[in-house]
Amino acid sequence: MLTVAFLHQDVTAQPGIRLPVPVFMQEMMDAKGQAPKMTRMENFLDFAAISENLQLQPVFYPWRRAISKAANGEGLIFGMARNKQNEKNFHFSLPVHSRYFFLVTRADAQFPFHDWNDLKGKSVGVPRGAQFNEAFEAHQDKLFRLEQDSPEPLSRIYKLLFKRMDAAVFASPVKNPKMLENRLQTLREEHKGGLPQIDDVELAVLPNPLMTENLHFAIRSDKDDGVIGQLNDAILRARKAGILEDIR
Repeated sequence: MLTVAFLHQDVTAQPGIRLPVPVFMQEMMDAKGQAPKMTRMENFLDFAAISENLQLQPVFYPWRRAISKAANGEGLIFGMARNKQNEKNFHFSLPVHSRYFFLVTRADAQFPFHDWNDLKGKSVGVPRGAQFNEAFEAHQDKLFRLEQDSPEPLSRIYKLLFKRMDAAVFASPVKNPKMLENRLQTLREEHKGGLPQIDDVELAVLPNPLMTENLHFAIRSDKDDGVIGQLNDAILRARKAGILEDIR
């Protein structure tokens, strides 16, 4: 990846180039303890390095720590919820791409979901420390009961299978619920734990997304020395080049 090559250059010998800027991102591991591929983001970081002389260095942390480091002004963050509270302290870039959040249930315990009221009285599992939009936060622990859980997907999968929650929230980069359903089912099949009582129970992704979120870069307002403007230029150019989806 081009970003790595740029980071190994002697940037102090090139006065026109900014030092690498850390980008705090959520630490994500699959069930094998490996980080998932980030091809789309890697392509954009390479593009920003070339088009804007902007070196962005991903740094992965548990989400709460990533937010804390960004709040301390130590660098950019990617994926922070853009809401009124965060906009008081952070400058946000243009959206980079979208993420879709779906409700997952046992296949034999599906329920119709069309709006928030369909979650009345339900227990909904989410990764501990996750941030969602203002509508979600307005309804949590009022309309539905929030179950804070491990970021590890298998934890929520098994709690669903054993009926310890009614639904769990999972994110997907695509809007097709079947792709998420297949991914979760494959993950479950790879890690069967000799539990015959749930061997025949399938997972189901409810067809309508719970919410759609645009993902941005953000930096503490008083630390923005022009990096958000550079990022916006890179994002617009990347869209024209077909590297990023066109978000309206």
